[in-house]
Amino acid sequence: AWGDGTIEKIEKPSTGLVSYSHTYAQDAGNYTVKLGGKATGYDRYVAAASAFKANCTTSEETENPTGKISKIEGSLGKIFGTLENGLTPSFYYSFYKCSDLTGEIPAELFSGINGNVRNYMFNSTFSGCKGLTGSIPENLFAGISGPPAQIMFTATFSGCSGLTGSIPENLFAGISGAPAQNMFASTFSGCKGLTGSIPENLFANISGAPASSMFNSTFYGCKGLTGSIPGNLFAGISGAPASSMFYMTFFGCTGLTAISEGLFAGISGAPAGSMFQSTFYGCTGLTSSIPKNLFSGISGAPKPAMFTHTFAHCKNLTGSIPENLFGTISGAPASGMFTNTFLGCSGLTGPIPEGIFGNLSGAPASSMFYGTFSGCSGLTGSIPEGIFGNLSGAPASSMFNGTFSGCSGLTGSIPEGIFGNLSGAPAQAMFAYTFAGCTGLTGSIPENLFAGISGAPAENMFDRTFFGCSKLTGNLSENFFGNLQGAPADEMFINTFYNCSGLTGSIPEGIFGDLSGTPASFMFNGTFYGCSGLTGSIPEGIFGNLSGAPASSMFSGTFSGCSGLTGSIPEGIFGNLSGAPASNMFASTFSQCRGLTGPSARIPDGTPLYEYWPNATRDEVGYMYSGAINLSDFSQIPSEWR
Repeated sequence: AWGDGTIEKIEKPSTGLVSYSHTYAQDAGNYTVKLGGKATGYDRYVAAASAFKANCTTSEETENPTGKISKIEGSLGKIFGTLENGLTPSFYYSFYKCSDLTGEIPAELFSGINGNVRNYMFNSTFSGCKGLTGSIPENLFAGISGPPAQIMFTATFSGCSGLTGSIPENLFAGISGAPAQNMFASTFSGCKGLTGSIPENLFANISGAPASSMFNSTFYGCKGLTGSIPGNLFAGISGAPASSMFYMTFFGCTGLTAISEGLFAGISGAPAGSMFQSTFYGCTGLTSSIPKNLFSGISGAPKPAMFTHTFAHCKNLTGSIPENLFGTISGAPASGMFTNTFLGCSGLTGPIPEGIFGNLSGAPASSMFYGTFSGCSGLTGSIPEGIFGNLSGAPASSMFNGTFSGCSGLTGSIPEGIFGNLSGAPAQAMFAYTFAGCTGLTGSIPENLFAGISGAPAENMFDRTFFGCSKLTGNLSENFFGNLQGAPADEMFINTFYNCSGLTGSIPEGIFGDLSGTPASFMFNGTFYGCSGLTGSIPEGIFGNLSGAPASSMFSGTFSGCSGLTGSIPEGIFGNLSGAPASNMFASTFSQCRGLTGPSARIPDGTPLYEYWPNATRDEVGYMYSGAINLSDFSQIPSEWR
């Protein structure tokens, strides 16, 4: 009955999917659609076949339909129940995105469905039904029993932000047996109104070896859930990790307060890709320590993204990082394996444990330690010798990008050989931000830290590497950046030693290798900015043999604030530049370098830059010589340049 007096009798011998539609005399208005009768067959082969799919639209929405059902009453199971031969329907996408749906989920909605499960059975059944209210009925799936099926509860309640109350303890009680792929992926994702603790026995009857993505995003964004994560929540799961098995499981669950001992006790064996990626991401309510044996069963060679963002932004975690948290890992690095693992965990205290990453050896992988401890301002003590194992081989992109960025509590010297025996061509952002903001680090920078690097520069390769490390002392060594040669790259030395005021001695000749070619944007922007302890003259040929058109901000602030530098600016220091000026190309380059004497910067034939570019604007060369009052031609320098 379509609710406007029209009754349609459906008799269909085949079991394939068919859409039934009805056009109302007018689009406006509410209609009560009633279903009756009994289904007598289901498609045996289409795993995702829905017995019922609500896709009600107005005539204007035929191109982009949206569910218009406002309420569900009664039982679909009485019409689409389990057949005598044991076949059951699938409610895949039945009420998907029915955004107008309000009221509670009827307790008897699936009564009459007994026994066998099937793949995709409740996949996205209520997904996006943000208007649903009330609790999830305790016996909603009570008649369903049997072994898990693939994707059977994937996104079942995803986005049902209006649901309230606790998750029923026996919601999945009839499902028992070995895990299936994606079986609880995103089941409650976005159900921010759910409250109470996660039931201890919610998955109690699931036992066996892990399946890929089985708990992927299960409780994602359930910020109303509270209490400790039960230690035996996954007690029945045992065996080798599966890919993405706990990917974002508790992501954004800001109300959870503790990770219980033994949570992953049954997981043992070689790592899998993304297995714990973002598991506790943004769980700001976690206030306890990380359990010491949380990952003790994981052993073997790293896999890509295995611990990416695992505890990211868990800012209230306390205590020390457990000794050997990842200590059973051994083998060659994998891409992204510890990317942002502890990002923003400012509440963690104590020293970084020796051997935290196990026994790594082999060639670097891209982003392998990208941001691992970034923002962990509470960590103290020295960086352990050999923390990254025995690395050897060519650099990889972003391999140590931001690894210790913002770790202001770390003290002591940077260990000699911390990065192993790296050799080969630079990679993009390989040491960008590595120690940025590590204001407590002291001592000299090891002279061979980057000695094995050779080849053409890469973008952002030393971007802010020691940014703000004001307590680092001593002289920079000759060939500090290895044997660089080739054309400049964008932002290759941007702010590398920014405000490293404790560095002393002269800038070594050839520190940047043998550069040649056209300038790149921001290539030496702020490289020695604020390095007031550096002394002596600026070396001849420090920037190699540059030629061609200027690039934006190429020397902006390069020596700004280097008040201890003395002597003349070498003639032709910036090479054979030609062409129109670029934005900020010399902004504040020698600002406050009051120890410099002799004439201002010149092109190789001795012509001052301000005569070579007489029409340069303040945007292009502003404050280049601001405060450099001891230059012999300071009074002749046009105002735009100072």
